[in-house]
Amino acid sequence: MPTERSPRFVDIVVAALLILTVACPLAPAALAQTGGTLVIGLDQEPPTLDPHASPSAVTYQIIASVTENLLYRAPDGKLVPWLAESWQSARDGRSVTFKLRRDVKFHDGTPFNAEAVKFNFDRIVDPKFKAGGARAALTTYAGSKVLDEHTVQVSFETPYAPFLNLVASGPLSIVSPKAVRETGDQVHTRPVGTGPFMVTEYVAKDHATIARNPAYTRKAPWSDRSGPAYLDSIVWKFVPEAGTRVTTLESGETQAIYQIPAQSLPRLEKNTGLRVEKTPWPGAPRIWLLNTTKPPLDDVRVRRAINYAVDKDALLATVARGIALKAFAPLTAVMLDDPALRQAYPFDAAKAGALLAEAGWQPGSDGIRTKGGQRLEIVLNAIDYGGGPEPTVLLIQSSLRDVGIDVKLKAQARPPWYEDNYRCATHGPVMFLRSIDPDGLFSLFHSSFVGGNFNWSCVKDAKLDQLLEQGRREFDPAKRRAVYLAIEKLAIEEALTVPLLDDLSVWAYRANVQGAKYNFNAYPVLSDVTIRR
Repeated sequence: MPTERSPRFVDIVVAALLILTVACPLAPAALAQTGGTLVIGLDQEPPTLDPHASPSAVTYQIIASVTENLLYRAPDGKLVPWLAESWQSARDGRSVTFKLRRDVKFHDGTPFNAEAVKFNFDRIVDPKFKAGGARAALTTYAGSKVLDEHTVQVSFETPYAPFLNLVASGPLSIVSPKAVRETGDQVHTRPVGTGPFMVTEYVAKDHATIARNPAYTRKAPWSDRSGPAYLDSIVWKFVPEAGTRVTTLESGETQAIYQIPAQSLPRLEKNTGLRVEKTPWPGAPRIWLLNTTKPPLDDVRVRRAINYAVDKDALLATVARGIALKAFAPLTAVMLDDPALRQAYPFDAAKAGALLAEAGWQPGSDGIRTKGGQRLEIVLNAIDYGGGPEPTVLLIQSSLRDVGIDVKLKAQARPPWYEDNYRCATHGPVMFLRSIDPDGLFSLFHSSFVGGNFNWSCVKDAKLDQLLEQGRREFDPAKRRAVYLAIEKLAIEEALTVPLLDDLSVWAYRANVQGAKYNFNAYPVLSDVTIRR
């Protein structure tokens, strides 16, 4: 990727996103070998497989071929029909009417129809339901109206420009109303969808299994054929330790793995028995959300100092070689790039020290700055998947110590990590957010999401709220781009975050595994995968 590019808005750059995806060719249907089980090693266990409840990308990696959406983001960046045959947006931008397919059934045999769409969207906004990323996708939802069995109108309180993009994303995929009503908590481990695979088994801390849906006779939008998946089943193994995950691929215990450690990447790329595929993630980069309400980060000078102090080039050289690019802003460069964003906060330890001194923090005898007898300490909320804190937060800890900041890592499992973020209990987490629309910034920065997913900078800013709301109402691409550029500049000026890395989605396969593709969200869709024997 060049150092600078001409500014482009997400609706224009989507083609570039997908061109960068290295997808293996699909074996011709006549020659495809059917059957077999593909074992894939994942870096973590999902908090839930319920698409509406999950705040985590790993959920959608597993269920991308299990649940389906009304629309699909095609390889050329255009929206194409999926569960909906067609759609029509109202002139005022406050509703979309979908004509639905008539030949779709859920895995439990119940029909997919307009009532099912209404049930799903109503469920997401139900105050009694703890939604994940899906709630942010329907923030201005006013309700769905069943016009007939296969026609539904989805309405919003105000014009809602992001909806058509978001309705093609995993959090707004459709599950069986009958299964939700009758299976209770089982929906977290066995969601019932309409796709070419269905969840058949879930063993906590070990694996999830999805099996071919023999009743799937339709043509998936990413495929050139109709009919069921080629594979009998796919086993998603949860293998948190990176070295172990790589070893399982090399030994053949798994036939694919996700999240390749940078130190292993050169070896895997040289192995002729393996194949590595990369694509950039849309959404927010790997980013440290700075809790602006908790001292000393309530002082913008300290937040700016931290931005200058984090050595991103060192991150690329030591942690993320070949698996990421440098991040500059709260959206990845593939979503919105601009020279003004790339000029912010170059690594400058001296500048960081000067800002800290200006804020009253003076060098201490042990190298940690003090103010009024208090040490400059901050607590970074870090996830531990079983192998300890990720290398990124360890390097942050080292970089900030060099300028006199003592970073304490609170490494913990996902559930308490989330709870601390909801309560604004630490100085913020390092995270990433996958979103196919720049409106993903709404959940990062709008004041209404403090205490939820994902305003973990805990920021409440009237000007920022106004811009975020304007972005949702604006349908003109050029004007919409200008709004989100203003949002990013404000976030950078106020140092609400530390953008770290624009991650690449990196998968490695045994060479005999053919046919993997990726949707617009960079999640794998696997109905055309075959294993050559």
